[in-house]
Amino acid sequence: MPDPKIIKLLIVEDDLEDEQILCEALLEIEENRLWSNWRSSTIVAVDQLSGGAACLQGQTFDAVLLNLSLPDSPSLLDSFLSIRSLAGATPILVLADEPDDYLANHLLREGAQDVLVKSELDCVPLARAIRYAIERQRRLGVARIPAPSPACEPAMLAD
Repeated sequence: MPDPKIIKLLIVEDDLEDEQILCEALLEIEENRLWSNWRSSTIVAVDQLSGGAACLQGQTFDAVLLNLSLPDSPSLLDSFLSIRSLAGATPILVLADEPDDYLANHLLREGAQDVLVKSELDCVPLARAIRYAIERQRRLGVARIPAPSPACEPAMLAD
């Protein structure tokens, strides 16, 4: 059973330099205790869409940080849709190479929790974006659980 005090992140990023910068930022977040509800993090990093898909089929994560321009993906949107189909209730934060409001709005409509431009990443906003994405997704899951219907509740039978 996963430790509720450890945040588990899946990073799908093919650029080693960007992955290293992201991991350093995540380490700084942990060192500065910016996770709030969690005391530490575990990171699983893969460099292809197929690797991200395999991880999501075999493990659970608190959030996915997804670069869309992966070598084994036919298009940016396909990368997101492929991971979204496997992520279940896990929030996905998209890592964009450059600002693109049209694509960002489309991704948000499709279910991305946030779109972060990699060149603009900073520790405090990154930690906040991940925390908020997890909480939003958790609240959405709670909102989707239907209340028990009175017709489905067990009836008390009279003697």
